[in-house]
Amino acid sequence: MTFDLEKRFGFLIAEVGRLYGKRYDDLARASLELTRAQCRVIAYLAHYGDLNQASLAEVLDVAPISAGRLVERLEEGGWVVRTENPNDRRELQVSLTKKASAVLTRARRVGDEVAAEALAGFTPEEADQFSAMLQRVRSNLGPLVER
Repeated sequence: MTFDLEKRFGFLIAEVGRLYGKRYDDLARASLELTRAQCRVIAYLAHYGDLNQASLAEVLDVAPISAGRLVERLEEGGWVVRTENPNDRRELQVSLTKKASAVLTRARRVGDEVAAEALAGFTPEEADQFSAMLQRVRSNLGPLVER
């Protein structure tokens, strides 16, 4: 077992995630006028469809109050709407607006730009292999969150 942080898997994963997130946040704020957290909400809603705030908090891995604040800011900006769940009127469903759907492609381009920076110097084969390895690590640690 090594104590050198530069060789510790968990440290490297966390540090890469932190740096990747910071870079994405910088570019998103400049080009999309959204934060990384707001882009994540839009991306998850695009992927999973309408979600209630509790489910959204779960997939974002944040406290429900934090998800509520994010949704509130996005709603104020016209990115999402909250509507009653027709099956349970006590519950609000969060849905994307056309404005959010239109920005999704641009948000993905920001992600592609950060990924290109992160993978500079990798061959396409190495980048694919690295992605496959990360998918295996994720699979080893737990399944994808499903609705």
